[in-house]
Amino acid sequence: MTTLRIYDLKQHVLALDLRDLLRLLAPRSLEANWTVSTVKSSKPGHEWFEATGEGGEQLEELAQDDARLSGSDLAALAEKTRQVIWGEFVGSGPTQSGKTWVTIRAVDSTFYEIDTDDETVLSKISSTYKNVRTGEAAITSWLVDRSGE
Repeated sequence: MTTLRIYDLKQHVLALDLRDLLRLLAPRSLEANWTVSTVKSSKPGHEWFEATGEGGEQLEELAQDDARLSGSDLAALAEKTRQVIWGEFVGSGPTQSGKTWVTIRAVDSTFYEIDTDDETVLSKISSTYKNVRTGEAAITSWLVDRSGE
C-alpha cells in the first residue's frame, strides 16, 4: 500500500474534509462499501473518533461499532458533517468486501491520510492537493499525550 498525507491549509485550517475526498473519488467511492471506525492509539484502550455537525454525531455512533455502510450512505452523512477531526474509513469494492480498496484517515484535524494501491486514487490526490507527502508509514496507532482523558 502507498500512503499519502494531505496537509493543504486554507486560512490556517485543513482545506479538505471527508466529503471532499468522497466527491473526488466518485463514482467508485459511492459504489464502495465502507467501515467507519476509530483511530487506535498505541496505548491499549485509547482510541478516537470525533466529528462535528449532525452527520458527525451519527458517524461517531457508527464508529463505536465498526459499522459498515454503503458509499452513498457515507457520502450523505459526510455532507451533513462539519468536520471530521479523528476517524477512519475503510472502503472495499462492492463485490470484494474482504479486499480493501482505500483507507481514509482523519488525524487530529492536522492531515488526511490515504492508504491505497489504486493508481487512479493516488493520481487524483496528487493532482488535486498541493501539500501531499508520500512515503511515510501509515499510522496504525497514534501515541498522543491526552492525559486529561
